[in-house]
Amino acid sequence: MCRRFAVDLDWGEVSDWFGVGEDGTDARELPGVSYGVVPGQVIGVVAQDGRGYRRLAGARWSLVPRWSGSDVLPYPTYNARVESAAVKPTFAESMRSMRCVVPASGYFEWHGHRPFYFHAGDGGPLWMDGLYSWWRASVSSPWVLTATVVTCGAVGGPASVHDRMPLLVSPSVCDAWLDPSVDGSGLLGLVRDRGVALSCGLSFYEVAPFVDDVIDRRCIRPVGREKPLTLF
Repeated sequence: MCRRFAVDLDWGEVSDWFGVGEDGTDARELPGVSYGVVPGQVIGVVAQDGRGYRRLAGARWSLVPRWSGSDVLPYPTYNARVESAAVKPTFAESMRSMRCVVPASGYFEWHGHRPFYFHAGDGGPLWMDGLYSWWRASVSSPWVLTATVVTCGAVGGPASVHDRMPLLVSPSVCDAWLDPSVDGSGLLGLVRDRGVALSCGLSFYEVAPFVDDVIDRRCIRPVGREKPLTLF
């Protein structure tokens, strides 16, 4: 599962890559540089509205379905398993028509108590599959945008660290993934197969245990050998 990731991105470049119009981004809503983004904090998401316009916005990381009576749920919702997201009540509506992309510089997974950092070898950004939802406490309360990262079973090198990993968005299916007129349940097989292939190409290495309030590049300083062949 993914419960911590890094964001050190040029949001203007992200907007250009996804074709977000000038009026589709509010930089004030987007997170600053952080190598320690955790659930409950603001993350950036790219989504497409019913008219075909793409938006880049800040969302709270942990999805709250709009039918929920509270924004505090009895179970974690910062990740949605691709195997069950289409049928699980918490995520089903979002999977049908409220899908997004969560941009990141890299993400962390744990093998026991040992954290590892996963990133693109060429230093480029990662596009993680996500779901979003709008929630408000009452009819007089403002709407809050919330989101989750979709995960899948880990394979290849990532499986040597953890049994789950974020599902990455392949450029070949990105347009369909963001299109709210497409029922997401019909995309899952293709999205999973192509996303898993991308994950197998990531670089990764062990990093030091996290220290409270440290969210700079020290979080991704490697320890030990990069790309471990075995952890046992």
